[in-house]
Amino acid sequence: MTGTIKRLDVASASGVITAEDGLIVRFCPSAVLTYDVPSLAIGQVVSFDLEGGRSPKALNVFVQRAPQAVNAQEKRLETTRFRYIGFEHRGNIRAYLFVGLAPGAEKRTFTVDADLALFAKHHVRMQEGPALCLHLLAAELDVTGAAAWTSFQCSLTDREMLAHLASRPVPQTKHGPKRTRPASGATSYVR
Repeated sequence: MTGTIKRLDVASASGVITAEDGLIVRFCPSAVLTYDVPSLAIGQVVSFDLEGGRSPKALNVFVQRAPQAVNAQEKRLETTRFRYIGFEHRGNIRAYLFVGLAPGAEKRTFTVDADLALFAKHHVRMQEGPALCLHLLAAELDVTGAAAWTSFQCSLTDREMLAHLASRPVPQTKHGPKRTRPASGATSYVR
């Protein structure tokens, strides 16, 4: 689904999205792709998946980038949307698989290879792999032009891992009363 951010708490990266069909959904920081957290802004167009229930929530929220001109003479714009479809293991390499869909174009396949040792080296969770690869894929295709490829393959490197780590929000310190344990075993609070 696609929608627009109507409310945003910048400190926590949570907020409210109004979908194109008028549905209002909330999102929390864990639902936003890590690379897109700094790009969140009120009025920003985002794509997301919907988690149903009594109060629907947005999942896999990512910022829609401005489309690029495919042909400079025609000034025709094309937007390629990527859908993560899974991964394959090839030894110590995990190949993340994506399908690219563009208006009026056939379905195209994209692969991003990631050495599992990079995740361990940089203390990045495996669950962050699809978001990392999606960001790299979008950046690579912005440079080379998505329309020229029927399939595309690239690899995560130390550079992308370090950029990912630098893009993470700084953890906030938790404030509150400190707990102490008196000799009697009861809990007391000191301010």
